[in-house]
Amino acid sequence: MTIIQKRLLYTALAFATIYIASLVVTPYPGHFAVKAIPAISLAILALRALSGITGRLLFVAFLFCAAGDVALALRGDRFFVIGLVFFLIAQLFFIATFSRGLNTRKSRLPVIIALVIYGATMSVVLKPHLGEFMIPVFLYVAVITTMGVFAALRASDSKLVLYGALFFIVSDSIIALNRFVVSIPASGYLIMITYYSALFLIAYGCVRDVRALGVP
Repeated sequence: MTIIQKRLLYTALAFATIYIASLVVTPYPGHFAVKAIPAISLAILALRALSGITGRLLFVAFLFCAAGDVALALRGDRFFVIGLVFFLIAQLFFIATFSRGLNTRKSRLPVIIALVIYGATMSVVLKPHLGEFMIPVFLYVAVITTMGVFAALRASDSKLVLYGALFFIVSDSIIALNRFVVSIPASGYLIMITYYSALFLIAYGCVRDVRALGVP
């Protein structure tokens, strides 16, 4: 990685740490910007480090994550739905990114089966509590599960991106369970730690793998 790329990575890490540490006093003026800076930094990193369509797809995916960060930081049902839509679009761009280098392997089949079962189980658990949110939440569960499957099917031997996808699923699962089913202690910290871990692993994993995959 170049010096600029490392600085972008460190900027994302610094602001992620700042936002998590400041959760105890959230909301405060500009907190939504602090929350979104890690995703924006990683978007720029993807654009600079990855050439061609792969870099542009990942760039857009992270930008929509940043937009979702801002929407969810504003709170309220209306902003929750807006944030859900932004993150759903981000997942579609992650799927498009991961589809650039696929390699079906039997060794990944248990992971794929586990992801599908988990997605179905989450839908069953959430269904009685969703009300008017049922359709958008079910759609999001289906899309993020698909994102996890595509991450599992990537040709790279490294599992960093797959781990990132799993962290993303865990983070969003905590959001859903905490909002619709039961209050989870320290949910804010759990959500943000797993979410930022997901972003870092996906970004760093894609950057590290790009030469091995040979994907433009």
